[in-house]
Amino acid sequence: MRNLPILASFAVLLLPALALAQKSGTHERTLSVDGTEREYLLHIPRGFKKSKKKQSPLVVMLHGRTSNGKQAASSYYGWTRLADKEGFVAVFPTALGRPTSWQAAYRGKPTVDTKFLSQLIDEVSEELLLDKDRVFMTGHSSGGFMSYSFAAMHSDKVAAIGPVAGLNISQGKPKLPVSVIAFHGIADDVVAYDSEHGKNAKYSGMPSAIESAAAFAKHNGCDAKPIRTDLHGGKVLLDTWKDGKASTCVMLYSLVGWKHGWPNGRSKLSAAKLIWQFFEDHARKPAAAKEKRGKRSKKRSQPLQ
Repeated sequence: MRNLPILASFAVLLLPALALAQKSGTHERTLSVDGTEREYLLHIPRGFKKSKKKQSPLVVMLHGRTSNGKQAASSYYGWTRLADKEGFVAVFPTALGRPTSWQAAYRGKPTVDTKFLSQLIDEVSEELLLDKDRVFMTGHSSGGFMSYSFAAMHSDKVAAIGPVAGLNISQGKPKLPVSVIAFHGIADDVVAYDSEHGKNAKYSGMPSAIESAAAFAKHNGCDAKPIRTDLHGGKVLLDTWKDGKASTCVMLYSLVGWKHGWPNGRSKLSAAKLIWQFFEDHARKPAAAKEKRGKRSKKRSQPLQ
């Protein structure tokens, strides 16, 4: 009985913290991973309610080299506005280093960042009771590389990824199928689209954008050859690998004349909107339920424009 006043005081202090954790808006957070304090922004959409019955999705957005979580959450990318509109939780972690850059896993070997992102997904999902079958990752440039790498190593953590101006260099093989929607400017002068178009790019000699997407299509058991669709008068080339395991598919948007920036409307496409539409249709699904869910996924079997 003597401890009741102490417990009561603790409860009073704890309640505001819990309330703050669920308050809508963007919050600065830290997470300790192997003794290192890591920073991230947590964005909770308007009207969010923590619930076991109606769990919300989670989108992890990874910034590019030299950038940070704050810039990834900016209007340039459009993810916080989209999260408020669509009702998903978003996190914007910050990489280490000077300049900052994500440390991708190679051949399945963990890095400080694969550990950080894995722990971040687990803790935020548990804290807010999020839907673990609807955890998605996207990223720009270095964040695009990391999206491919993380999915190859932690296919149990993400149902789908949306890399932009990033390539699949990890040489890892995901244990579970992971859907992919990727974007790459054919004229990218930072990360080469391929050996033919990237002769003057800062980073070249890596798998091409098509090879990167095709590797995941193969892992997923998709059709060997993609279906190509010309969009916006031939300004955008869409390659789609269909019929993967557990209703997965892979889509690559190749943007003619586009360089390294994030497609936010000026390229005829809004990457964030298209990625989210794709994520909506590609939650984690058991392979046994493929036929039942096939009817739903075919609703958006036409090219997303």
